[in-house]
Amino acid sequence: MFGWAGKILHIDLGSQNVTRLDTEAYAQQFIGGLGIGEKLYWDMAPPGVDPFHSDNPLILMTGPLAATPAPSAPRLVACGKSPCIYPETFVNANMGGFIAAELKKAGYDGLVLTGKAEKPVYITIEDGRVEIKDAAHVWGQGNTKTREMLHDELGTKWRLLTIGPAGENMSRIGILFTDAGSSASMGFGSVMGSKNLKAIAVRGTGSITVADPEKIKEIRRRFKSMTGEGYFHLFNNPIKLPGSEVVKRVHCHGCPQGCWRSLHRSAGGSEDIRKCQIGNFYTLWEKKYKGELTETSFDAPAMANDIGVCTMEVVFLFLWLEQCRDKGILTRENTGLDLESMGSREFLETAMHQISTREGFGDIMAEGVLRASEKMGEASREITRNILTGSGRAIAYGPKVFSMSAVIYAVEPRPFITELHEICEPLTKWAIWHNSKGEKTYMSTDVLRRISALFWGGEEAVDFSTYVGKAVAARNVQNRQFIKEALNLCDFAWPVYDNAGSDDHVGDPAMERRLFTAVTGWDISQQELDTVAERLVTLNRAIVLREGRRGRQDDVLPEFMFIERPEMIADVFGMYNPELFLPGKGSEVISRKGKAVDRREFEKMMDEYYQLRGWDVETGVPTQETLVRLGLSDC
Repeated sequence: MFGWAGKILHIDLGSQNVTRLDTEAYAQQFIGGLGIGEKLYWDMAPPGVDPFHSDNPLILMTGPLAATPAPSAPRLVACGKSPCIYPETFVNANMGGFIAAELKKAGYDGLVLTGKAEKPVYITIEDGRVEIKDAAHVWGQGNTKTREMLHDELGTKWRLLTIGPAGENMSRIGILFTDAGSSASMGFGSVMGSKNLKAIAVRGTGSITVADPEKIKEIRRRFKSMTGEGYFHLFNNPIKLPGSEVVKRVHCHGCPQGCWRSLHRSAGGSEDIRKCQIGNFYTLWEKKYKGELTETSFDAPAMANDIGVCTMEVVFLFLWLEQCRDKGILTRENTGLDLESMGSREFLETAMHQISTREGFGDIMAEGVLRASEKMGEASREITRNILTGSGRAIAYGPKVFSMSAVIYAVEPRPFITELHEICEPLTKWAIWHNSKGEKTYMSTDVLRRISALFWGGEEAVDFSTYVGKAVAARNVQNRQFIKEALNLCDFAWPVYDNAGSDDHVGDPAMERRLFTAVTGWDISQQELDTVAERLVTLNRAIVLREGRRGRQDDVLPEFMFIERPEMIADVFGMYNPELFLPGKGSEVISRKGKAVDRREFEKMMDEYYQLRGWDVETGVPTQETLVRLGLSDC
């Protein structure tokens, strides 16, 4: 097989039995990444399995483009039953770095972990050889120390995937941590910890053959020309804390252009690899507490990564703690925490330690913000009900601003950030064009409409004075992003919506398909690829329905989405465009600041979306006809 390594490794940690599955049995229908991960989960996971049960499979999948000359295809998808999401269900997360390419070079397209080891262990995978080794000496260590010790033991050429104490103690918000400061959230580090698995070490010296090396070179050249001079890289300008500096850019495997990911050095000399604005997560509280920022704000994300907790979840935990403190719901007496010192280093260290060890009030915080708020009573729960989705997720690039996002938030327990970025990126570039009066980008209203027609199904998708075209746009965004999650392409590079090297500045939605063909030799048509996308979206739907989701009854938005009020600006679109300007009809520009989702229009969008998907409009459940058409008749 071109592109694919050909085998998927399955390790039962309880029996220490190692088997290998043929990738070819899955590739044509599901491609790789999330696609094959979904199918493996459907086949292997007992319905309703607890996330921390030994039978819950933790699935780590590469894609067919990893470890090839394909640009920006370094991602590793983690998928399975998440203890973090509410209620517990199947979701996925992914990470960059080098681990996916290394696993491919070692001979495997993916790794499935089941069972539970009798004692702490770690796994080594080297060119097809698999060993399960004692991990007593690294159990209890943070990710930084674990990596140092295993590199001393194995050699620095090994790529590592590790968990911190939060994962070991099954905090629901534990992360997987790997090279280049990359991590995956959704509690998968804690699922790994529940299996007594501390680390996975991979070394591969093999290579992945491709079908058409010259065609790949041609696509790389075109990619470079489209994103060259005049191209506005929305995610390519590192966000620095005051007093810090960027030492160097840090690229993942096969990345020609880079992104926010870079090595930062603080004024005090600390160094850390960080990527997006979440690297500044503690600044809000330190600024309030001290009136200035210190090394504490710089060290906060490194501290979180070391103990292995999701910084996004910690942000909303702290927001909840703060609001509960201000309302008198939480106090020093019922938490043991000095809540008045939020913003200090002492508070941060104490809270992080308790979350990672489940000591004291940390046992409640380790449940994640939504479950923690439930445990502390109705007044506490009302706070999270007013800022989070029903599944406990934060709102970014949300439905109040981007109406097509409403469909995605409604039907997915945890929308991919890639879906939300596809919506926000061209619109943010348009906002920069509008606010700079055309000086900073070429993304005019006319260019945006041409892009919308090609990528989202019609120019009306970017007329935000109406809900027309938004269901089609949501369907098209989902299709493209599910394929991207199967190919494991980087979100900051793909798709290429706009083109700096052409007069019309319109990008190319077929580049991923041509790249896939050049690597694998599978000359797939756009119609065939769209069918694969439909299959992946519908299989995902079937899985969450099997896990207990009630279809349309649960395809809802949080009630505050229908209330007119200003919301906290917490995403790139708001950073560049605080008045939340968007294009309307003709030359009209409107503001969505303080606006709400129209409930009646939302329901009409959902009707249209279900029809487009071939799901029953009344129930939101895929019809039998659709399942048969997509080769999912066993679902």
